[in-house]
Amino acid sequence: MTADFPPSNEHYDAPWKAAIALYFRDFMAFYFPDVHYAIDWNHAPDFLDKELQQLAQDGALGTRLADQLVRVHTLEGAEQWVLVHIEMQAWQDPHLPERIFTYHYRIYELHRRPVASLVVLADDSRHWRPACFGYSIFGCELTLQFRTSKLLDHAERIGALLEDENPFALFTAAHLLTQRTHLLPKRRLAAKRKLARLLFARDWERQRIVNLFHVIDWIMRLPEELEDRLWQDIIEHQGRPTMENYIPRGARIEMRRELAEAKEKAMRDGWQAGLQEGRQKGWQEGRQKGWQEGRQEGRQEGRQEGREEGIQQGMQDGVQHGQAMLLTLQLTRRFGTLPDDVAACIAAASPDQLQRWATAVIDARSLDEIFRRH
Repeated sequence: MTADFPPSNEHYDAPWKAAIALYFRDFMAFYFPDVHYAIDWNHAPDFLDKELQQLAQDGALGTRLADQLVRVHTLEGAEQWVLVHIEMQAWQDPHLPERIFTYHYRIYELHRRPVASLVVLADDSRHWRPACFGYSIFGCELTLQFRTSKLLDHAERIGALLEDENPFALFTAAHLLTQRTHLLPKRRLAAKRKLARLLFARDWERQRIVNLFHVIDWIMRLPEELEDRLWQDIIEHQGRPTMENYIPRGARIEMRRELAEAKEKAMRDGWQAGLQEGRQKGWQEGRQKGWQEGRQEGRQEGRQEGREEGIQQGMQDGVQHGQAMLLTLQLTRRFGTLPDDVAACIAAASPDQLQRWATAVIDARSLDEIFRRH
């Protein structure tokens, strides 16, 4: 039997955040239409992502991948701007109301402007509908009412969602169909195939179709063998040249499989090499330190400290070497033999930089897009 792999919250929420940023006006029109009509869209919304991350860190709230903080103007006046805090909540969290309240007052404290807190509830319970946080004590009362929109309220109108031009209608349909097909991978395959065909049949610009398919692709995750089958079905229906012009998914699937194997081997080899080097280095440094001090106690202490430092450094060097090997393999498979300047950049890069380049390889069309050589 083919196993189902329901997405983690991290993977599940991340595409929603990108979609909200790309199609914020559509998001508001679909989930909060009255708020949409109150915004002056002649002023471009301003996304304050860095400020929201800082607020989360300062408040020990953790990073919420689908959060957005947006500055918008209202129709009450050209200079009248407010802040909209959006959160996607994928499961029943009893701490949600308090978290919304904490964000709310921290945002107000920072900007001294009105704040609207809007939450999209994506859980699978029809009855869980939190909408306020507050308490009353000794004649003092505090209450925060926040707005929610429940994806499950659209469960009986999947057909209408599929015909709607708003991208969040399609995302909502994808979400609901994913819930319905939990542990039913073949049914999810059929639902995802239908959504993909519908999307590619739309008379939309290429980039819009690519963006929407990317989000749907992540929401409706399938086991690897069913992803391969889906892509072959789409190619047969749309034709390979057309599909490769939109999203070279077939090449990406194969590359990801090979990269996973290469990454595992590179990390394993790097770890082993680093461990061996670290042990040797630690032993030599510890012995030298102990000998110089001329005492048994110093010799033992030096060996222990040197061994620990050497093993740690050796492991770090080995892992970094493995990352560089993996990135070189990725680039070579995509673009052929690497120029000397690119190889030099990889050799001198930090682990964080190597990771960013490795992520960029998946969608990049050339080395210049990854390394910004021009």
